[in-house]
Amino acid sequence: MNETQKTGIFWGVAVVVALIAAIVSWPSSNNDDGGNIGNVIGTPLFSEFKDPLTAASLKIVTFNEAQGELKNFEVRKDAESGLWTIPSKGGYPADAIEQMRDAANALVGLDVLDVPTDNPEDHAGMGVVEPKLEDLEPGDEGVGRLVTFKDSSQKVLASLIVGNEVKGQAGQVYVRKPGQDPVYVVKLDDTPLSTEFQEWIEEDLLQLSSIDIENVELKDYNASLGLQGVSLTKNYDVELAKDGTTWSLTALKEYDKTNPLAEPTLVSVDPDKELNSQKLNDLTNALDDLKFVDVNRKPEGISANLKADKDFAADQEAATQLAGRGFIPVPLGPNREIEILSANGELTATTKEGVKYILRFGNISGIADDDKGGDKGDASSADEGDVTGGVNRYLMVSTVVDESMFPVPELKPIPQTLEELDALDNPAPPADEPLPTELNPAEAPAPATPEMKEGESEAGADPSATDDAATPKEDGEKEGDEKKEAETEKAVEEVTAEQDGEAESSEPAESADSDAADSGDAEPASGETDASGEGESTTVGEAQEAADEQAADESPADGDEKAASESADSKAAETTAPAEKPEPDSSDVKETEEEKLERLAAVQEKITKENERKLEERKENLQQARLTSQALNARFADWYYVIPEATYSKLRISREELFDTSGQSSPNPAAMPPGMQNMQFPGFPGN
Repeated sequence: MNETQKTGIFWGVAVVVALIAAIVSWPSSNNDDGGNIGNVIGTPLFSEFKDPLTAASLKIVTFNEAQGELKNFEVRKDAESGLWTIPSKGGYPADAIEQMRDAANALVGLDVLDVPTDNPEDHAGMGVVEPKLEDLEPGDEGVGRLVTFKDSSQKVLASLIVGNEVKGQAGQVYVRKPGQDPVYVVKLDDTPLSTEFQEWIEEDLLQLSSIDIENVELKDYNASLGLQGVSLTKNYDVELAKDGTTWSLTALKEYDKTNPLAEPTLVSVDPDKELNSQKLNDLTNALDDLKFVDVNRKPEGISANLKADKDFAADQEAATQLAGRGFIPVPLGPNREIEILSANGELTATTKEGVKYILRFGNISGIADDDKGGDKGDASSADEGDVTGGVNRYLMVSTVVDESMFPVPELKPIPQTLEELDALDNPAPPADEPLPTELNPAEAPAPATPEMKEGESEAGADPSATDDAATPKEDGEKEGDEKKEAETEKAVEEVTAEQDGEAESSEPAESADSDAADSGDAEPASGETDASGEGESTTVGEAQEAADEQAADESPADGDEKAASESADSKAAETTAPAEKPEPDSSDVKETEEEKLERLAAVQEKITKENERKLEERKENLQQARLTSQALNARFADWYYVIPEATYSKLRISREELFDTSGQSSPNPAAMPPGMQNMQFPGFPGN
């Protein structure tokens, strides 16, 4: 190897060493994007985070400057159940599907607009200091929000410190990746990145509609736990029914102030006294729109129906925590089972589906220490006089099924014999139902009375019938009168003709003579006249008399007879002959015993199916109510809810507010009496 080659090798090694030295001596940087940070402008900040649905958890860390504390808010999807929960709130169920998608979308496709600095000293001024408790002290400023998305395997999909807005650039903010110095400018809508509890839950707590509420019960009492035990004051109970928008009072009971455990007295209310509909409507509307602002997990051992198990009685810490929030465990059950008394009474609302909601009102939120179980006060400090604006109140909710809303339906009896089938086919009329006219002679119309003939005694005739018979159809009456006059004139002419000997008697005359003879008034034969000429006059008079008698004997006259006949035919047709011949029913056809047995079996099957349908409908409705109640209790069982005081004031109605007093003042029976009864429950805090 000559000198030239040696020199070349030497210089080659020197260049390599220089490059290595240059790399080693280059200022250290933890920027993933390399030394030339200007190359990242216009590129996605998280190039691998493309699908928001892959995000299975979100954690947001913020810093409280005044207290020097970090606040963690987390939403997580359970890998097994697929349900979203809020671990930072004890695992409370989250309504996070859409909210989580929107939050993840805020970081998907987030492009870098600018890189104003990579100097750590600028971080505080841009609000991108990382919230790490070990590096912070109370009063530190410029701390940003740390937002981190992870997938189901807990791999980080995106993590970003969100700082201040860029002045003069709407929608643009400073951001920084944790552990890196460069600060980026991005256009970010951070609205979905909220740590507000209400933004991540179903706010409608009860999920009922005011129009579905049918019954409301208020139990107005106060309970507190003191050094001497449990103090209890019961004011009144009231049961109210709601039909649409109309309220009615079912029962009002008041308690003896000196003995709250005594049975209440039923109060008689003036029927003219009106309920305070405005207050009651406000109450149901508040139930419809009941929202809560926070939750705390209840101690173990309290079931969904707010009864305690045996182990709970020995858990003094759990009992103290419960009482600190205004829910006092006392042995009230028949076998001294532990039940819950509320600091400020109860409200029960039953829906038309048969689900009964029970709301128990506790202390003002903040009296108890939320983190350590609440030993900073008792329920006595929760009186209305101590309430100030903006405070909240603890609430516990449970549900049961009101089985009185599902009465057993009335079932139709099933015939078992042919005699019972016959009785079903021909049921006896009810005792208070009158018999049909044809079976009740007292109700049958009186028979028609014939027209009284001349000379008949008036005492033997029905006056009403005589009047009816003497009033024929108007047309028939006129026709009969005209016919009588014509016959009379004809009879006179015939008698006169006989006297003159012009002709023999005609048929009408013979008829008249015959009628006259029938009446017993017949005169000597025509032609036997007085020779002096008096016979003609006498004969004419006798003929006139005979004609009058004939007319009187025609009862009724031809026209009257025709009208009466038509009327009688019409009435007979109405009573005896139907307009149309009905189809013969089964009772008109003689059934054989075999046919009757077949029909009995068919009737039994039909009635059985109808009864089964009624029972099945009740069973389904009752089962649906139970399922609804179970699902609701699954949500309510583990939690104290915190509601606004303004909502509580609408749900609590005092005795004096129950009725519309129209400006009349009345004493407040709900006021605490001077000598409140103290009841001792051994084995509980305060004894």
